[in-house]
Amino acid sequence: MTKYESHEKRFVVDAMLGKLAKWLRILGFDTRYERLDRPQQLEHYRKEGFYIITRKQRWMHQDHVYFLSSNDSMDQLKEVIAQIPIAFQEVRLLHRCIVCNHELERLPRDLAFGQVPDYIFETNILFFQCTKCSKVYWPGSHPKRMMERLQERLGWKSFER
Repeated sequence: MTKYESHEKRFVVDAMLGKLAKWLRILGFDTRYERLDRPQQLEHYRKEGFYIITRKQRWMHQDHVYFLSSNDSMDQLKEVIAQIPIAFQEVRLLHRCIVCNHELERLPRDLAFGQVPDYIFETNILFFQCTKCSKVYWPGSHPKRMMERLQERLGWKSFER
């Protein structure tokens, strides 16, 4: 297996789909986010095994390019799942940084002190940190509300793991 081969789904999302890129990262998928203007870019990502997602009609009929018609990020995610089936078992919450797309790793609680608000530190025991930008995450009520929204809009039965 080359360094680019993977059994996990990986996406490259055109720059006009920033909210969709964020949702795919929330779900734990390696999601690149960039302006797709050149055929060479598409070929590069095809060879790397990425799913290429865009709203540009210019790329609509290219092989391995998934064209989305919706303007709404949740509807776009539904379109992605309809074209590229994603089971909730593939979802890995708190696995990727939504800012820079790098993986998160477990952060010992004592090291989270001073990096999160006092209330968050006092009420949480589990923390994660981005391996690149050092942003700190924790499983609070916000991720729970996001997952409930996904369940409601996408029809997934459960995100319980």
